[in-house]
Amino acid sequence: MEMLIVVAIIAILIAIAIPTFASSLNKARIATDEANIRAGYADVMVNVLLDDNYDAENGNASTAGQTKYYLQKDGSVATTDTNAYKTQGKNDSATTEIAGQKVGAWAKDKKVTYQYDNTKNQAVISFE
Repeated sequence: MEMLIVVAIIAILIAIAIPTFASSLNKARIATDEANIRAGYADVMVNVLLDDNYDAENGNASTAGQTKYYLQKDGSVATTDTNAYKTQGKNDSATTEIAGQKVGAWAKDKKVTYQYDNTKNQAVISFE
C-alpha cells in the first residue's frame, strides 16, 4: 500500500513538472530566435552601410534598400532563402522588441525576412 501511494505521488509530481518544463523549453527557443533575429538585423544594417550607392547624408540606399534579405542558419543574411533560418519557438507576444522595433508574434518554422526602410532608416523585420 505504501508503495502504491509513493508511485501515485511521483506520478502527480511528474504531471505538474512536464508542462512547466515544456514552457521553459519554449522560452529558451524564443530567446534563441530573438538573438538570431538581432544578429541578422545587424548584418542587414552593415550591408546597407557598405552599399556603394548608400547616401549617408540623405539616408538613401538605392540597392540595399530595395532588397529583401533572409536570415540564414549561420546568423548572416542573404537575398535567397535556400539556407534560411526557421524560427524554433512559438512567440505569442505582440510586444516583443528586437533591435529597437516592435516585432509581432511568430509561429514555429517561419522564415525571418528584413526589408530596409529608407524613411525610418531601419530594417523592417517580418516572418513568412
